[in-house]
Amino acid sequence: MKNFDIIIIGAGPNGLSAASYLSKSGKKVLVVEKNEKVGGLALYADSSSSLSKKVIDQLGLKINARKKRTFVTSLNDSFNHTVLEIDENNSIKFNECEASLEDQNSFLKLVKKYNLFAKTLSSFMFNTPPRVKSGNKSDLWQLISMGWKVRKLGKKNMRELLRVIGLNIADDLEDNLTNDNLMGILCNEAVLGSNLGPRSPGSILTLLYSNAINGSIFRNNNLDTEQIISSIEQSCHDRGVEFLKSSEVKKLLINNETVTGIEMNDQNIIESSTIISTLDPKTTYLNLIGADRLDTDLIRRVTNFRSKGNVAKVKIEFKNIIKIKNLDEKYIGSKFIYAPNIKYIEHAFNNNKYNNYSKKPCLEFYIDNKNISANLYYIPYLKNGSHDKKEIESNIQLILNNFIDNNELIKFEIDTPNEMEKKYNTSGGHWHHGDMEIDQLLMIRPFYGSAQYETPINGLYICGAGTHPGGGITGINAINASKQLLKK
Repeated sequence: MKNFDIIIIGAGPNGLSAASYLSKSGKKVLVVEKNEKVGGLALYADSSSSLSKKVIDQLGLKINARKKRTFVTSLNDSFNHTVLEIDENNSIKFNECEASLEDQNSFLKLVKKYNLFAKTLSSFMFNTPPRVKSGNKSDLWQLISMGWKVRKLGKKNMRELLRVIGLNIADDLEDNLTNDNLMGILCNEAVLGSNLGPRSPGSILTLLYSNAINGSIFRNNNLDTEQIISSIEQSCHDRGVEFLKSSEVKKLLINNETVTGIEMNDQNIIESSTIISTLDPKTTYLNLIGADRLDTDLIRRVTNFRSKGNVAKVKIEFKNIIKIKNLDEKYIGSKFIYAPNIKYIEHAFNNNKYNNYSKKPCLEFYIDNKNISANLYYIPYLKNGSHDKKEIESNIQLILNNFIDNNELIKFEIDTPNEMEKKYNTSGGHWHHGDMEIDQLLMIRPFYGSAQYETPINGLYICGAGTHPGGGITGINAINASKQLLKK
């Protein structure tokens, strides 16, 4: 039986990034993956902008942007669509827009403000979060440094950041814009993947945080996800990382509060004194460790960690090449958004509160010839029962038929959060393994006692999307956790 320096559970972007980084440091690493194919939840993302440049450099990856510029098209029921062009420097210009010039300028000023605040937040992402009141000098210095970076915004900007950070996105937009389509675009970026609506307090923070992690307010689709995953996987193979695929971990082996290895579902045992779990916090603590090994207070914190997913992945195939009414064909490679106004999005969110889906959902999608790949929200995770997929299909068709002329739908596939949970062992089928809200971020993500990638079990670390800084195909969680591990 082989003995590994480190076993990593899960071969998503964080698991692969950790394996590559640690093997580069001379560690003998095994990656265990439940599925035949690596990538985890990232496989639901056709494209991305979010693999951190720092991670690319530290892993020595060669990944090229597939586009110098990208487009975001917000569909309008009256066919006066808004088309934004975004270049490689994230500069934005309006190519098509019915909004007044005053509204367009106000929109750009808002984006500039959000980008400034997000840039300040991004400086907090590449370190292990400090422990509050630890008495440790490095933690104290990091807290001071965080405060200083906010102060460097200047008095006016600092006050504005502190003013808006707990507010809802709808209020800020309505104070500055009049055009519904422009407000819908920014609302989509603020609430997609969250359990918030436009009028939920904290929805501005989710927008800023997503921007800080992804490096773009619109998550530009300029990187191919399969290329990202295959590139990191290849770097692992080049550095001698071993993989055990189509294999599920049953539980962790623990002796005297110290991890000693893993037991597989087939009863096979693999030994190691260091384990990294990239699974979500609830699955790691309640399934792999087991509630019987946790104290009552920690069990409470784990169970209270909010992780209800509400985004479904939809794949649609049409009979003919897809064309959008009243849209130039050069924009067909856009990221399309159907979230026409604040009221529409809020009504869709209201259904989510009661574990129902809206008959008028919001869509974010991409077109590839005859195919559409879409994120559909809000489709809430259900503890018991399942959604009517036929009705969901009909609801989507009603929306798309308004924009797509004379085209027959021949194939429809949908994965709800319930399917995502089953496929990838992700509690609640949540994109980010847990809500990214003010009480589940930074030094309290996922919760007190597990926010520095370590756990109460010696030798067990966590670095999935449920850890700091959060979800997205960034690899930042993995690098932060690996550096923390190598300090020991």
